[in-house]
Amino acid sequence: MISDDHTSFWAENARNFDKQSNPDIDALVKRICREVGRVKRVLDVAAGTGIVSLVMARQAGQVDALDLEPEMIAVLREKVAASGIDNIAFHVRSAYELDFTDGIFDAVVIMNSLHVMKTPESALREALRVLRPSGVLIAPTYCHAETRDNLERYQHCASKSGHKSYHLFTCDSLCALIAGCGFEVKKRETLEINYEEQSQGMKLGYVVASPLSAVS
Repeated sequence: MISDDHTSFWAENARNFDKQSNPDIDALVKRICREVGRVKRVLDVAAGTGIVSLVMARQAGQVDALDLEPEMIAVLREKVAASGIDNIAFHVRSAYELDFTDGIFDAVVIMNSLHVMKTPESALREALRVLRPSGVLIAPTYCHAETRDNLERYQHCASKSGHKSYHLFTCDSLCALIAGCGFEVKKRETLEINYEEQSQGMKLGYVVASPLSAVS
C-alpha cells in the first residue's frame, strides 16, 4: 500500500496483510483482470504484497508492482520467488512521482489506495501520464461515506486498528476526483466487501476510466 503514514501502519502489518483469504477481494481481483484483458504492460500502484500483481502476471506481458513501503515489496518478492513468476518488476517509490516515460502502460490499477493518500490527485495525474491514450485506469476504492452506517463501521474499525484514511469518499465524490484529473469514467458500481470480523460489509466504489484524450 502507498500511504503518507506508511511507516506507522503498513510496515507493521506487511507480514500479515493478506494472510486471511477473502472471497470478495478474490472476486474483485478476478474482475479487474478480466477488465484489463491480455495486454503487454500493467502498472499496479500501491501493490502491497501483490494481491493484484500475482494474478495479473498470468495474463500480462509485464507487471510493474509499485509501493512506497519497502516491507510490502519485500513480502511480494518472496511470493514471486516461491511461485516462479518472472514477469513482475518491483519498485519502491511514491505514486506521486513515477519513474516511467509517458504512455507506456496499457493499464494502471490502483486498488483500495486513493483514500489513504493525502493527495490522490498527484497519483491520478501520474497514472494519466504513463497510460497509453487507449489505456484504462481501474481504481476500486473504499467509499466509507457512502452511507452513515458504513462510515460508522469504518470509524469503529479504524479506531481499533490504527488505520487512517485521508479521504472518506462516496462513489460520486470518487468519480468526481477521477474525472477532475483528466479521465472519463466509463463504468461505476458500488460493491460490498465483507470481512469475517464484521457483521456487515464495507462499501467500495468500482471505477473504470479512460484518458479523456482517447474519448474526445
